[in-house]
Amino acid sequence: MKKIRLKAKHDRRFRTGHPWAYSNELQDSPKGIEPGEALELLDPAGKFMAWGYGNPASLITFRAVSREETEQDAMAPAGVARRLEAAWKLRHALGFEKVSHRLCFGEADRLPGLIVDRYVQADHSTVLVVQAQTAGADRWTRDFESVLAEWRKLHRDGWVDRAIVIIKNDSSSRKIEGLQQDAAKILGDAHGRDLHHARILVRSADLANPAPLEFSADLMGGQKTGFFLDQWANIQLTLERLENWPTVTGRKKIRILDLCCYVGQWSAQLARYFSKRGISVEVTLVDASKAALQQAEKNARAAGATKVELVEGDVLHDLGGLADKGFDLVISDPPALIKGRKDIPVGTHAYLQLHTQAARLVAEQGTWVACSCSGLLIEDSFGETLAKAARRQNRSISWIARGGQAPDHPVLADFPEGRYLKCWVGIAH
Repeated sequence: MKKIRLKAKHDRRFRTGHPWAYSNELQDSPKGIEPGEALELLDPAGKFMAWGYGNPASLITFRAVSREETEQDAMAPAGVARRLEAAWKLRHALGFEKVSHRLCFGEADRLPGLIVDRYVQADHSTVLVVQAQTAGADRWTRDFESVLAEWRKLHRDGWVDRAIVIIKNDSSSRKIEGLQQDAAKILGDAHGRDLHHARILVRSADLANPAPLEFSADLMGGQKTGFFLDQWANIQLTLERLENWPTVTGRKKIRILDLCCYVGQWSAQLARYFSKRGISVEVTLVDASKAALQQAEKNARAAGATKVELVEGDVLHDLGGLADKGFDLVISDPPALIKGRKDIPVGTHAYLQLHTQAARLVAEQGTWVACSCSGLLIEDSFGETLAKAARRQNRSISWIARGGQAPDHPVLADFPEGRYLKCWVGIAH
C-alpha cells in the first residue's frame, strides 16, 4: 500500500478529527496515486495517522476511513461491512428499524463518499439504494457483492440477506472526482417489483399519530436515491410549533403551498396532521418535474388533502399567478442551489429570489418554512438572505424555530462540512 506524508505544521486539523487532507498539505505530489487507491497517511515525522483512499484529481487528496493502525483491511469489503453494520445498529437504536432512513451518511459513518438509503416498503421488504460520490466509494460500489457477502456474516436481523440493492451512481457531483455518471443497476431478485413506483414507509412527523406514512417514490429514476429522508425532524418541529397557533386551531380549512415539492413529503405529512384534526387541507404543489408532481399529488391525496393543485414550472420565474398572501402555510425547500464555492454568489441570489416569492405568498399570521440544503451557505448567510427577502416584501417575520437534518443523518463536531441542512420556521406579520 502506498504511503503519503503530511507537511510539517499541516497535521493539526487532521489530528483534531477532520477526515480530509488536501493536496497542498502533502509533502509530495499525489500524481502517482490512482483515483480511489487505498493509502496510508503519515504524519510529518513518518508515523501512522490513518488508512483511507486518495484521488490526485481532487483538492481533497486523502479521505480517512480508519485511524486504527491495526485495521489494515479498513478499505477492503470486510472493513466496509463492519462500518455498515455499525451504522445499522445506530439507526436501529434511533428507532428507524421499521421505516425508511439513511443507513450510511459518508464521513459520519466512517465511509467517506458513500451514501446508502434503506427503503422499507409497504410489504416490509427492504430496498437499499447505494450511491458513490467519490472515487474510493466508487470502488466499493463496483464490488458491492463482496461487501454484501461480508455484511451478511455480521448481520443478525435478516433483512440484509433478502434486500434488493440498487447501485445508483448517477449524481452530477461525481464529475468533481473525475467519475462518470452510470445507469442504475440492480443486485438481487427484483422480479415483479416496480421500483419506479415503489411504496415506501416513512416515519410520521405527527407524534399523536405515529403510524408510518406510505409514499409513492421512484427509486430507480428519481432524484438522488428517490426520496429525501432528511426533512422528517424539521416537519415534526414545525408541527410542534403550530399545535396551538391561532391560524391552525379552530379552523375548518388550511391552504398549503409546497414550493419545490418533489414527491410531496412536506405536503403529505402536513395533510395527514391537519385532516386527522378535522381540518380540510388544500394543497398547491410546485415543481419543475411533471413526474414528481404526479407522485406528489398521489401522496398528498392519500394522506388526506381534499384539494390538490399542480403547478409545473420554475419556482424562480413561474409564481406570478399565485395570489399575494394567499397561503396559510408556505414551504420553500429547493434543491441545493450552490454546488461549489464558485457558485456561492449566484446560488445565494437564487435563494433570495425564491424566498422573496415565499415571503410574498404567505398570509398574515401564516407560517413560512424556509430551507436550504447547500452546505456552502452557512447559517448566518442563510438568515441574512431570509431577512432581505422579507424586507423586499415589507414583511416582518418572527422566526420561532430552527432545525437541521434528521438524526439518521448524523454529524461530526469536527467535520462542519457534514452539517448541510438548514430549516427556519417563522410567523408572518
